[in-house]
Amino acid sequence: MRLKSLAIAGLAAALMASTFGATAEEVLRLRMNGDINSVDPIATTNFTIRNSAYLIYDTLFALDADFQVQPQMAESVAISDDQLTYTITLRDGLKFHDGAAVTAADAVASLERWGKVDGLGKILFSKHESLTASDDKTIVLKMKEPWAQVLPALGKISSNVPFIMPARLAANDPTTPVTEAIGSGPFRMVAEEWVPGSVAVYEKFADYVPRSEPASMAAGGKVAKFDRIEIRYIPDSSQAVDALLNGEIDWIEDVAADLIPLFEGSETAYVFANPQAGNSLQLVVNHLNPPFDNPKVREALQWALEPTPFMQAIFGEQTQLYQVCVAIFFCGSPYESTVNTDRIMTRDPAKAKALLAEAGYDGTPVFLPHVTDIPFHDHAYSVLKPMLEEAGFVVDEQMTDWASVSTRRASKEPVDKGGWNLFFTGWGYVDQSNPMTNVYVAGAGLDGWFGWADSAELRELRTRFAATSDPVEQKALADEMQSVAYDLVPFVPLGQASLAQGVASNLEGFIDSPVPFFWNVSRKQ
Repeated sequence: MRLKSLAIAGLAAALMASTFGATAEEVLRLRMNGDINSVDPIATTNFTIRNSAYLIYDTLFALDADFQVQPQMAESVAISDDQLTYTITLRDGLKFHDGAAVTAADAVASLERWGKVDGLGKILFSKHESLTASDDKTIVLKMKEPWAQVLPALGKISSNVPFIMPARLAANDPTTPVTEAIGSGPFRMVAEEWVPGSVAVYEKFADYVPRSEPASMAAGGKVAKFDRIEIRYIPDSSQAVDALLNGEIDWIEDVAADLIPLFEGSETAYVFANPQAGNSLQLVVNHLNPPFDNPKVREALQWALEPTPFMQAIFGEQTQLYQVCVAIFFCGSPYESTVNTDRIMTRDPAKAKALLAEAGYDGTPVFLPHVTDIPFHDHAYSVLKPMLEEAGFVVDEQMTDWASVSTRRASKEPVDKGGWNLFFTGWGYVDQSNPMTNVYVAGAGLDGWFGWADSAELRELRTRFAATSDPVEQKALADEMQSVAYDLVPFVPLGQASLAQGVASNLEGFIDSPVPFFWNVSRKQ
């Protein structure tokens, strides 16, 4: 009781503090899924950090509402006839938050850092000959061979996003997060007011010059209509909903299904089911640590689970918010498939136990970091533990928060030294529907995303996919990727969901997008 009282008191004090120096009309107050514990969107794929980074940083290119690549910080791009040289010119008036002009050298350093960690970026840099700044406004990218994914890579809008930061910060190794938030985006972070575990504050950047085109998803004019944005960490979901309904905050990224009825009859806020911002529930598997370093144990994991109970536990009667879909490239995408999904759709604990016996499973505990501050995850872990135990796994469950898991998942150490076995995440449609950005078909091993699944066959299939523009061939290759991946088991898919976002009724101007953007948002007059 005392802990809850302290949490409520802390929120009240924080909300009271937010009124000093800025009126309610000037402040947009957000509650995201997790804490702002980093300002480096290259060192992590954490969506909470990505979402906040869009306030701070800008990109050379971006996707519009038709998922077409458009110039953003770039004024133009010229491509040579042989498709090997890309000459990118920066637009006028670009400034960093520290007052320095954005130069081509900053962009080069930022892209080089991004290319060391992002899956698509790694492929781009494996195919490039050079990336240079020929002068302060001109970036020259030379490829060793034509590659149709160059601009889609530079314009990708989700983790890792190729954000541009000063070259002095981009000089940091991407495994070492930068701690100074200097970008050229429409808002600047107020470092002295950032309190991890409580609040992150951003102010309108007076020197930002929006593009003249209308805003269209991540592209076009980014017009800051609020003087100040506050991202508040409220781990208790019911408390966050109360704050929204009482007008103390303005937006919640994900409202738990069991809290949606609280919005009925409210004049201050409503729930918007955003399918573009939806994701799938994905149980990521660490291939480095026992017991899941054994392929038969990974297969046993597939037989131990099935999607429907997870979706029911998370959404209850709100069936409009989910579908039982396990397509690796998402249902509704051009690459939707049911290939090799029998072990995922059908639960058989007896078969799982037999596979564990065949694998010589010795009772090594499966470490479960049960995330409690995101309802989507909290409910899923509550279903996962008994399912694993019924199938013969020994489980070591520890209660934690998403910020801790998003940090721990980077460790390749054994569990007793800070490593892990399994964790839930939720990559979204824009990331997973494209085989070139779907982390689970990369097969990159130690150079890949968390879990470090290794497959030369997947790497070859993706190379062939990138080399063809024939839709029929691409679909066949995508089906084959799904088949190989579900034998490898980099993750177990457990259903596809829409995000139920809570929105203050007096807001307007939200951009339809898989990623939440907060430029162009204003209060109704």
